[in-house]
Amino acid sequence: MQIIAKGAEAELFEATVFGRKALCKRRVRKRYRIHELDVKLRESRTRQEAKLLHAAKLAGVRCPLVLHADLLKKELFLENVEGTGLREYLRNHPLPKALLQEVGKRLASLHLAGIIHGDFTPSNILVTPAKKVVFIDFGLGSFSSSLEEQATDVLLFKKSVSEKQFNAFWKGYAEKNRKAKKVLVRLKEIEKRGRYVVRAQAG
Repeated sequence: MQIIAKGAEAELFEATVFGRKALCKRRVRKRYRIHELDVKLRESRTRQEAKLLHAAKLAGVRCPLVLHADLLKKELFLENVEGTGLREYLRNHPLPKALLQEVGKRLASLHLAGIIHGDFTPSNILVTPAKKVVFIDFGLGSFSSSLEEQATDVLLFKKSVSEKQFNAFWKGYAEKNRKAKKVLVRLKEIEKRGRYVVRAQAG
């Protein structure tokens, strides 16, 4: 298999599963961790990501299909979704309001289903040729209905886009999530805490 990307937790390879093009996500060993702990962590995170992807689909959110999971090798074989990363897409289409609203609605769907993405940035969102939104890389995700974690998902996205882009996203999120006002209040609290920490460090 040919490696195409490398992150802090995993490596991504081109692969073939059942005669179809796929991606293999392999969680790599961390030598600074005790071996037994490292094995358990990589196995549990591989299993967790597969569960999150399945649950996301049940919640109506487009994401890669899990074709095969090999817990022994800590590998997930995923559908290879054709698309452009949202970060790149926004460079050429600075304010696609309908698309950003759809991103907001789909994140709200995740949150209503008790799913936290964990790394919700434009780098982990694909735009397909048919202008459909696909969420990828649930490696840091979890099952939780915590307002704090939901607000953190939203804040990560907010920090990655312009104010106008975020406003379009938020319109979609707020339409879909009945708890959107509470999420926004918590988001502002997190932002205030962050500013306080920065000021304290500067002092």
